[in-house]
Amino acid sequence: MMKYILFISMLVVILQAQDFETFLADSLQRSPLLKSDTLSLEQADENIQIDTRYKNPTISLEVSNFNSDYGSSDIGYRASLSQPIRLWGVLDDREDLAKAKKQEILSTARVNRATFVKELSSLYSRYKRAVNATILAKKELRIAKNIANISKERFENGTIARVKYTQASLDFKRAKNFLAQTMAKKTTAYFRLMGYRGLNEEVDLDTSYEIKLIKNDTIENAQLKLSKAKTAKAEARAELNSHKLEWVALSGEFEQEPDQNIARVGVDIPLAIFNTKTQERQIAKLEAKKSELISQNLTQALMFKLRELEESVKTLEVVEQTSSQLLKSQEELLEVYEQSYKIANIDLIELQIIKNQLIETKENLLQVTLEKELNIIQHNFLTGAYNE
Repeated sequence: MMKYILFISMLVVILQAQDFETFLADSLQRSPLLKSDTLSLEQADENIQIDTRYKNPTISLEVSNFNSDYGSSDIGYRASLSQPIRLWGVLDDREDLAKAKKQEILSTARVNRATFVKELSSLYSRYKRAVNATILAKKELRIAKNIANISKERFENGTIARVKYTQASLDFKRAKNFLAQTMAKKTTAYFRLMGYRGLNEEVDLDTSYEIKLIKNDTIENAQLKLSKAKTAKAEARAELNSHKLEWVALSGEFEQEPDQNIARVGVDIPLAIFNTKTQERQIAKLEAKKSELISQNLTQALMFKLRELEESVKTLEVVEQTSSQLLKSQEELLEVYEQSYKIANIDLIELQIIKNQLIETKENLLQVTLEKELNIIQHNFLTGAYNE
């Protein structure tokens, strides 16, 4: 009855555990880091209005007191209005620069999202590896305990020496210590995963999810897109700086004096003699060229990195397959050796060697699986699978 209740409890826990896809979707929706990127985009929209809006007009009002030589006085008035006027073509270039700035922010947000998915997926894979390592440690503990019990029984029957029994007991204690270490690593991996989300909650996660390679017809690398967005922004800035003048001031004035009224209309034109924006324009062009060269370098590096990851995943899949086959044979061999040890057909050292080889193979298999998933995650990140 107790076993039945325990089984039902474990089943309920498994059913309540959240799968990784749901966990990831929830994290993306609620992440404070990604929400801040949304605010950055809203700021970019406001900056577009700032960069393209007109300057405010200036109004000037004066009252004058005119005193004549004969002792009389009169009051005069003057009112003037000045409005900066943007020159032809400047507005379009300012809009282009503002849009390029927004595109850079959008590209940065995509990089942040893709990086968030990559890091969260990597932490999940490491946590899954820690959970499986704990399961392996429990399995080793059961095997060591079984060997220790058989050794105790054989020692009490006088078929092995005390040193063999002591050796089996020490191996059992070592297995207990190893389990405690793996439990500690599992706890660390879990809280690193939870902490990266930026949310004040803990989630019971299912660890059966397998990270898959996502195939894309076109490569949409987020970092490369960001580099190209920086190039476009630098080019737009250079185009805006090609205007030596952006504004002129149109002014109008009306003045009332005791014996006359004066109306004036004029324009203030800055003289581009000492400051022609030559340096600013050249700096922007150089920045665009730098960004273009960086994009070229990223493109070439990306191609080789993707080939490296694809070949690595293929190789690790082969290692994973052969390790699984080896593990199955070792499990069968260990079972035979355990049965033989009960009837004193083999030595304890032989049995422990077989057991240790099995555990080592399983540990290597866990590490190979982790490396394969981390390479898949990196491949998905670089091809743009995590951008949207």
